[in-house]
Amino acid sequence: MTDQHTQGTKVWLADPQQGWIQGDVLKVEKDLLHVKTEQGNVKQLQPHECPLQNPGGRGGVEDMTTLSYLNEPGVLHNLRTRYTHDAIYTYTGSILIAINPFASLPHLYGQHMMEQYRGRNMGDLSPHVYAIADSAYRQMRRMDRSQSILVSGESGAGKTETSKLIMQYLAWMGNQEGGDGSASVIAADANGTTGSSVEQQVLQSNPLLEAFGNAKTVRNDNSSRFGKFVELQFNLKGRISGAAVRTYLLERSRVCNITNPERNYHAFYQLCYGASEEERERWSLKNAQDFHYLNQSSCYDLPRVSNAKEYQDTRRAMTLVGIPIEEQDAVWQLVAVVLHLGNLQFTEGEEDSSRVSEPAVEHLEAAARLLGTRPDTLVKALTTRTRQTPDGPIVSPIDVKAAVDNRDSLAKTLYSRLFDWLVDKINRSVGQDPHAVTMVGVLDIYGFECFKENDFEQFCINLANEKLQQHFNQHVFKMEQAEYEREKIDWSYIEFVDNQDVLDLIERKPLGILDLLDEQCRFPKATYEDFATRMYQTDEVAKSSRFSKPKLARAGFTIEHYAGAVSYKTNNFLDKNKDFVVAEHQAMLQSSAFPFMRLLFPPSCAIEDGNDKGGKGGNKGAMSGYKFASVGSRFKRQLGELMEALQRMEPHYIRCIKPNSRNRPMDFENINVLHQLRCGGVLEAVRISCAGFPTKIPFIDFVDHFWNLVPELLSRADLDDGALSKAIVSKAGLTQHQAGSTKMFLRAGQMAVLDKMRTELMHSSAVIVQRHLRGWLARQQYARIRWAVFTIQAWTRGMSARTEARRRRHEHAATKAQTAWRRHVARARFLHTRHAILTIQAAWRGKQARALAADLRQQNAATRIQTAWRAHSARCKYSLSQRRVVRLQCLWRSKLARRELRRRRQAARAAEKILQDKKDLEARVAELQRILEQARVERSNFRQNLREEQKGREAAEAALQAAQDSFKAESAAARDKFRTNLASQSEAIKTAQEQLQEMSGQLQEARTAAEAAKASLSAEKIGAQQRIASLEKQRAELESKAQATKDDLMNRLSNACKQRDAAREEALLSSEKLAKLQEDIDSGALQPASSVPATQPAAPPSPDGFMEKAAAGLKYFRGQPQTTSIPAPPASPITANRMPEANGIDPSTPFSTPVARRLAPENGVVSTPRSGLPFTPEAEGLDALSDVDRRQKELYSRQQQLLREQRSQDQQHLLTAISEDLGFNRGRPVAALLIFRSCLQWKVFQLNQTQLFDRIINTMGGQIEAKQDNNTCLSYWLSNTVTLLYLLQKNIKPASGGTYNSRLRSPASRGFFSRGGSGGTFSSFFSRSTSSPGPGGEASIHGGSAGGFRQVEAKYPALLFKQQLDAFVQKIFPMLRDNVKKEITPQLAACIHAPRTATSRSTRRTLSTNQSLGAEPSPTASGAGSGHPGAMLSPHWRTILQVFDNLLETLQRAFVPSFLVRKLFQQLFSFVNVQLFNQLLLRRECCSFSNGEYVKTGLAEVENWIHTAGKEWVGESWDELRYIRQAVTFLVIHQKHKKSLEEITNDLCPVLSVQQLYRISTMYWDDRFGTETVSQDVLARMKQLMVDNQSAASHSFLLDDDSSIPFSLDDIQNLMEDRDMYSEVPVPPSLKVTRNFDFLARDLRRAQPSGNAPD
Repeated sequence: MTDQHTQGTKVWLADPQQGWIQGDVLKVEKDLLHVKTEQGNVKQLQPHECPLQNPGGRGGVEDMTTLSYLNEPGVLHNLRTRYTHDAIYTYTGSILIAINPFASLPHLYGQHMMEQYRGRNMGDLSPHVYAIADSAYRQMRRMDRSQSILVSGESGAGKTETSKLIMQYLAWMGNQEGGDGSASVIAADANGTTGSSVEQQVLQSNPLLEAFGNAKTVRNDNSSRFGKFVELQFNLKGRISGAAVRTYLLERSRVCNITNPERNYHAFYQLCYGASEEERERWSLKNAQDFHYLNQSSCYDLPRVSNAKEYQDTRRAMTLVGIPIEEQDAVWQLVAVVLHLGNLQFTEGEEDSSRVSEPAVEHLEAAARLLGTRPDTLVKALTTRTRQTPDGPIVSPIDVKAAVDNRDSLAKTLYSRLFDWLVDKINRSVGQDPHAVTMVGVLDIYGFECFKENDFEQFCINLANEKLQQHFNQHVFKMEQAEYEREKIDWSYIEFVDNQDVLDLIERKPLGILDLLDEQCRFPKATYEDFATRMYQTDEVAKSSRFSKPKLARAGFTIEHYAGAVSYKTNNFLDKNKDFVVAEHQAMLQSSAFPFMRLLFPPSCAIEDGNDKGGKGGNKGAMSGYKFASVGSRFKRQLGELMEALQRMEPHYIRCIKPNSRNRPMDFENINVLHQLRCGGVLEAVRISCAGFPTKIPFIDFVDHFWNLVPELLSRADLDDGALSKAIVSKAGLTQHQAGSTKMFLRAGQMAVLDKMRTELMHSSAVIVQRHLRGWLARQQYARIRWAVFTIQAWTRGMSARTEARRRRHEHAATKAQTAWRRHVARARFLHTRHAILTIQAAWRGKQARALAADLRQQNAATRIQTAWRAHSARCKYSLSQRRVVRLQCLWRSKLARRELRRRRQAARAAEKILQDKKDLEARVAELQRILEQARVERSNFRQNLREEQKGREAAEAALQAAQDSFKAESAAARDKFRTNLASQSEAIKTAQEQLQEMSGQLQEARTAAEAAKASLSAEKIGAQQRIASLEKQRAELESKAQATKDDLMNRLSNACKQRDAAREEALLSSEKLAKLQEDIDSGALQPASSVPATQPAAPPSPDGFMEKAAAGLKYFRGQPQTTSIPAPPASPITANRMPEANGIDPSTPFSTPVARRLAPENGVVSTPRSGLPFTPEAEGLDALSDVDRRQKELYSRQQQLLREQRSQDQQHLLTAISEDLGFNRGRPVAALLIFRSCLQWKVFQLNQTQLFDRIINTMGGQIEAKQDNNTCLSYWLSNTVTLLYLLQKNIKPASGGTYNSRLRSPASRGFFSRGGSGGTFSSFFSRSTSSPGPGGEASIHGGSAGGFRQVEAKYPALLFKQQLDAFVQKIFPMLRDNVKKEITPQLAACIHAPRTATSRSTRRTLSTNQSLGAEPSPTASGAGSGHPGAMLSPHWRTILQVFDNLLETLQRAFVPSFLVRKLFQQLFSFVNVQLFNQLLLRRECCSFSNGEYVKTGLAEVENWIHTAGKEWVGESWDELRYIRQAVTFLVIHQKHKKSLEEITNDLCPVLSVQQLYRISTMYWDDRFGTETVSQDVLARMKQLMVDNQSAASHSFLLDDDSSIPFSLDDIQNLMEDRDMYSEVPVPPSLKVTRNFDFLARDLRRAQPSGNAPD
């Protein structure tokens, strides 16, 4: 093997402490290598002892099958390297290796990561458990075949958490594929009540099984002590429709025996710490330290885990799974029974018998009560044994040891039956789908175990792992075979490693180890030594190459497993293999008073026998009290069923690794991991791969690595990478290789030969490069020295000259300084002397003044002291006299107070009168409120009966004034009464003062009573004041209500006047319209005779007579504006004869026109059937119309019918026209202007009912739905809808009075695209509300519309139409955006990764050409030369920019407002930023130096495109790419390891978060210069910042795409221009057939005077 090594080769050396260490080959001899280790030691080793290292690459590789040298140290080093960078997942082909980080990594999990891995092929993104789950789900859906995911590893490796993540992902995928509610599958519990969904129940079964099946061990705080296989069943829609859980080999012995510092099962501690006081009393619970089964260890709590909280979580999981409360209590009661059984202690009795000790009686009674039996029955079952004989049963006592074993057997049986019941309950509650199409099985099973002392549990666990390893080997070999067949190479001679001989040794019948164990278990007196001897004497076992006997063990054996040799002790094999139920226990529990206990021990358990049908010979009767069943055989049978199920499924493997035994993060123990790699079968998979072609390199990578071996062939364009690869191996003289379709396959060792040749060639080339470089450096050094000498001479001469000049300047400056200094000293001395003299004078004068002041202060102080003393003496005398007088007054007042108290109690009863007055006032207020309500009711009568409403207002004001006067009088009476009371109190006090001298003797006795009376009087006084204040407040409220009522009545009167004026205005407009129609009839434009039936006269009536009647009706209307009943005008074309059927109004409805509705008789006035006039005295004169007049009216009615038909035809023409592409006029969409002008002309906005708006919406919606993938169509309609929405927003307003605003707010007013918001308010498609123009729904004059037009008062249909247009805008915009996203998404995936075909081929050819011509190599040849990946723009970037060009051109042709175009492009570039950035962070091959330059080149072209498009159309879209720009900048900067964290976060990448920077830093690799990423110190600081900031918002390092609508209705109103929107509109060709659309040719700004609505 020395042909694989050369001087300088990097190799691995075995090390007992580190496993493997790195070394360099110093010298190569014939069969010996001199290797220098990392520590500097030199060792001599054989070549086969020094496997080669893989080429250096920071961060390792994501798939270890891509390693150049697939060996044990290479695998270990790659895993260690990735683990230090928090890359805990690594592929080995299709196998995922997961290393437990022992730390929270929330950014790796959650819905944001699920969405990234959904639908992606394995290898597209970084390794992840979601990728395995997604691959299994998609294969199941694609091939309709069940899948299995096998999760294995030792305790603490993270198997359970990995299984949870898999099931969470599968449940999430089921929800995504199956829909929202229709496919939801709901499970029902045993009582028939509906539970939670199947997904929830499956996920909640995990914490439930963990509580009862997990425990703390030395290696893991949450170790699963059982195996679990979860089957998730899926229906045709891909949604979870059922599930089943199967468990294997629960560790029963842990219930009774634990070692320090381990714990028992979590459920025991949860019950002790989490049960309520009522539950503790019911189940006689104590602290965990008081129970024998728990206090064998000193560990009761887990770090960061609350037992009480876990108890509540387990209860909640039971509820979600579907276990009712009664059964939950029964489960926890049984757990308490096990704890009480453990505290039963036994003492020796008579004749080798046993009995329960006195301290344990309490627990005996508690256990018996909870079991539903009597204490003596429980004692008998534990301390005696019944043997069946032909003469009858014989009951014999047992000793203390047997009683303890009997107690433990009962406890283990109870707990195991409880666990089995929970599993069965979960399966029945979740429910299995018999119609399930496929399923995904998740196997969470214990890994291979090898301890110092291995028992029966390890034997069964290793048997299961041997079975799974055989399945694994077959799968790996099958995958290798599939790849060889896919690449079309010969593989028939490859051998396959199998472990069937180990399985035969254990499982063979009739003489396998398990069979021999069952045989010995059937003998009652057999011992473990007998079992060991039986194995040693059986040739099928003893002569197996996998079996051996340890030298120092009498009853042990060793099996050579696939992961290594394991020695087992047989001391407990027989006991642990026996799974029997004691007959006494069975009988006792079957007779329990609790149904739950009887359910766990049905009568069938007593006769089921697993494998044994009884003992042999005379032993049958003696052992009939115990029913033996083999644990090993049952486990073997379960394994067989599991393997059969796995064979029917497509497997996926996850190997979990525990990096260290101390459960600490960032601690990687090589020896420990190596052992797990061997036990997990990873190295076995490596060996299988090495048996074939371990090196599989794509042609392009092969040529990229070994191109320098054939430089003469690189210039040939006719050779592809495959031909070059074959030429390379041919020149190297390799024979053990095969060329596939896309890869070169090399046998073991061949890669090293090529690397050796390449290294030698590189060394020889390096010598030439060094020679030229050293010569160039020497010449450069000489030139630098010569230039330095000249520079030093020039600087020396210059320095001398500058020194002389500096000396002369110093002398001149010194002379000036001396002069100034001497002057300064003289002046300072003078000033000092002057200051001293002045100071002395001031001190002497101050001393004299202070002495005078002190004398004055002394005199003043004496005066003040005398004054204070005299005042004090006077106050003392006065105070003494005052206290005496007050004492006498208090005594006298106390007597009077008692007398007054009796009188006051009588007066208090009179206070009820005040309350009665208050009630009367309240009745008055209610009467006023009733009057106000009646005034509101009369509001509708104001339109017809203004005079009565005025009288009602005056009456209400009179009543209000009367109520106010009454209230004032009553208030004054109350105040007078209170003042009278106060006066009487004053007189009483005055009388009391006169009688003060008479009551001085009784004053001392009445002191206490006087104080109480005084307090009572004060309280009464305060109460009276409060009542007065309350009455004053009520008065103020009544006055305010009255004022409000008055204001409301005045507002109503004002509104009625406005409505009257509006009616008059509309009547005038109607008369003008009537005159115009009459002119059309006179001119012959309308032919009224054509619509007259044959029974009518042929001659039309006189127009003059008709106009006279119309004028008479109008005069009648104008002449009675203030009458009580306002009648409708006779034969008016706007009232009686106008039938606006074409506008959607029912002609059969009375008062169907706006004016007629305003003039409708709301006070009960009935119109006559002939003329439609009210039956009043004024109308009687009009009933005398002649028959000619009536016929004229009928003729006019038919003329109106023609008008309605014409209007209907015009609307149909309008709909036909807008269904075509009408184009644009002066940059404005013709269709929008046509709709607006037509609705304005026809006064559709003012109609209460019309179908025109719905027909317009349906026409537009049909066009959009039919062409929703056509961006040209979407742009056309976006421009039209936005323009029309702008016109409506500017020119219409809600009608006055608030009626239509209230309809808009009602729940029944939701439009076609509207959604109901909270409170029933109307909202558009995206819940955007329309703001009212002012309070109360009154709109002001629109100052911003065209020409100062007054806004049209629109009714409800028009306002709803505006809301629907708003919804259309918000529907078309995302459709247009999503179309572009779909078009560019396939290209973005390629834009983030530089194409390999364009990377180094041209560079290699250039280099080879230079070498062939003898040219000197350029130092920058590997830099940004002509072969740079970004020298030519990628076709993918060109495609994206072409899409943007087409989109911008389409939008500009459609005259879409520029602000909408800017919003659209900003969202599109934000989408590009999100996609590129997320791809960069999820694919390690993208985080390279050359790939960063490739993306940077593409971004530069994008920047040029944005600059060319201009800010008017794309805005600040360049800022939307800030994340990917800064990430790419970080990739391409040099000397990253010298950058500090502050420089990175503040200068280079201020936008990126710490999580994102850490992700990029750990995934970065330099494929060009081999530079390193940031320093370890910076990485450590980043990680610490991530740990400190654990908020939910900081968990994800990915970006989210913003799909919201980036503009509002206010933006449309404020940012659009109204230029040319009100000018003349060209009539479309389809509308030129009629003259009814000639109004389009008018300019609204010139056709209407200012202040009028455009007609």
